[in-house]
Amino acid sequence: MPAVATRESPANLLSQPYWYRHLPPTADVHQLDEGLFAVTGNAAVQEALAHPSIVAEHPLKASARAFGPNVLDADGPSHRAFRALLAPILSAGRITEYKQALMPGLIRGLVDGIAGVETDDFYNSFAHKVPYGIVCTILGIDASLEDRFHGLTRPLARLLDYPTRETDETHANVAELLRLIEEQRAAKTADERSLLETIERTRDRRGISLTDSEVRSTALLFFLAGTETSSAFITSLVYCMGRGIFSLDELRDEQVRDDYIEEVLRLYPPVQTIVRFAGEDLTVQGVAVPRHSAVLASIAGANRDPRVFDHPERFQTGRSLKGSIPFAVGAHACPGAMLAKTEFSLLIEEIIQRCSEVVVTRDRLGMESQSFSHPADFSVEFRTR
Repeated sequence: MPAVATRESPANLLSQPYWYRHLPPTADVHQLDEGLFAVTGNAAVQEALAHPSIVAEHPLKASARAFGPNVLDADGPSHRAFRALLAPILSAGRITEYKQALMPGLIRGLVDGIAGVETDDFYNSFAHKVPYGIVCTILGIDASLEDRFHGLTRPLARLLDYPTRETDETHANVAELLRLIEEQRAAKTADERSLLETIERTRDRRGISLTDSEVRSTALLFFLAGTETSSAFITSLVYCMGRGIFSLDELRDEQVRDDYIEEVLRLYPPVQTIVRFAGEDLTVQGVAVPRHSAVLASIAGANRDPRVFDHPERFQTGRSLKGSIPFAVGAHACPGAMLAKTEFSLLIEEIIQRCSEVVVTRDRLGMESQSFSHPADFSVEFRTR
């Protein structure tokens, strides 16, 4: 079966946050250009992400050039080895520790800063504070360097977008972040339970063949993915709270709060587009995809597929979320999903304790980014009780 093509140039199409809406609705696999395919329907996206011959690794990927071998750009045994290093950091027991000892203080600090405030720049000024605090602590980075890490890390999202926006700045920032991590290690500021200490012990105990450089790169990408996806999604959470879909008091109920988070994740997955590559000639939903083709899997399109979700553009808690894949599927599904959901739930709890209302006071319905997507160009007020 041939792919359905589009007449719009790939650059113009992919610059639009909801680019899948501009493709013919009669098909789920679309050839955008020679060697470039987009996958949009729910079943097709899940098939592509789970396909053993659609891979993350490609020698020309900007992220691979910047970071070297790492968890995001590896496949097969190498990828499994990288993920094994992260498993102790993301275990249920460790997340319970973070929930009890680490997250409450960071979340209170954020809410202290927004209570009674109206801001038109929530994403840049506030959304990063909790995820950066969490991951800095997990990495064993001195808290005084949090703002420095934030400034260096945010531009690195350009390395994960498609088309990639690779600059001298992004490569310089990677080098500086790795230097700071090594400096922290040399100064002995990291404790034995930090991510770096834990994954090096795991590597040595299991005999995993990864160099110190590869360990550092995976730790840094864990930092990037964990902070920027959370920052984007916290912005989406606050935006939906501010649209008045529920009263804040309704979110006191834990089940309602969990359903609310899941529906925001469906509508606003922080990673809207995932880039993969065809490792050999293959088919997706019966469409031939030649070897070496880039395959763009639209998580946003999958999560708003009308064949899976009734009224998919409508915010509707309590619906069946079977088929919602905000953290992707397959071998590269996000390993930090449980940590992220714990963080989001605690943040909502603290906001409803301190605020009577969260109100979007100006909304131009903007959306930013492909890799770390979130509502943009809105103002929000946190009215205290």
